[in-house]
Amino acid sequence: MARLKQEVTLEVWTEGVGGELILDATGLRTDFDIRVIPGFSKAKFVIYNLSETTVQSLMDGDRYVTLKTRLHDGEQVTLANRFYLSNATDELKLPERITSLFCFDKLKLTLEEPVNVSVRKASLKRMIEASCKDVGFSGSLNFDTFPSGLEDEVPLNILPRSLSGTLEKVFKELERDFNFLTFTGDNSFTFMYMPDKENVGKTSLSDKEPDIVFNTRAMRSNPKIGIANCKIVSNLDSRIKPSVVMDLSQLLTVSVDAPQDTLELIGGYLKNFSDYSKYQAFAVQHKGSNYTEEWSTIVSGLSPTKGKLASTVTWAQ
Repeated sequence: MARLKQEVTLEVWTEGVGGELILDATGLRTDFDIRVIPGFSKAKFVIYNLSETTVQSLMDGDRYVTLKTRLHDGEQVTLANRFYLSNATDELKLPERITSLFCFDKLKLTLEEPVNVSVRKASLKRMIEASCKDVGFSGSLNFDTFPSGLEDEVPLNILPRSLSGTLEKVFKELERDFNFLTFTGDNSFTFMYMPDKENVGKTSLSDKEPDIVFNTRAMRSNPKIGIANCKIVSNLDSRIKPSVVMDLSQLLTVSVDAPQDTLELIGGYLKNFSDYSKYQAFAVQHKGSNYTEEWSTIVSGLSPTKGKLASTVTWAQ
């Protein structure tokens, strides 16, 4: 039975910007699974009962997919904007015809472009700006929760720094040097700093007001908490993106992401949550359908604490 209050609009275009609209799947069953993860975002879209002609048009040249959602006649939000269609499958499971679209953020194409620059006064920001300019990228660059001034800090070495390879390779090199991760989204790169236990106090994480305050009504299941991390399954929420700060203090119940023997033997295991209920979003997954009950956002959160026992250097592991 169709979920009338869960509206999903899927469009397929011929270009990453502008171009011709070749499919508007409004009215057809559409399921989606969008993952906003380090490197670049990915997605799978499943559409039911497209015509043979339409399926063929999806596979004829470069195609870009946009997905928008709306709940209870509220504001329409875009969860995926012109994702590049890399592969598609078409399957008959009578009485249904099921077409699956496998996509990635179109900025992955930018990440594959070659870079060859030499940067004087090589601060992180100057190196990233020069590399992006070299590949023709003019979108937004966001530096989130870096220690104050780190992205503008110029090294004592006065020699220019040479950067070459693909833009993705350059970003990976800089990630190792400056301890951050890269995310893509809506024609922007976001660089999320990953502090260790020694320098987390130099970031804005400890004092930053939460971007999102969760309450029990928004939960699809109990949040699971562990040392310096949590996993939350909430109602679909486009505001949840990597690097946003979330407050779990208003939740009435939580469950524990730890075996029984850990809770029995390790004193103070849950102290992190009781004393500090702010978490930073790290990896985000949006899943939904206009036909099933699925309508959720799954987020892995990391706790920016200063404690030696909850070392934030292991966040990404």
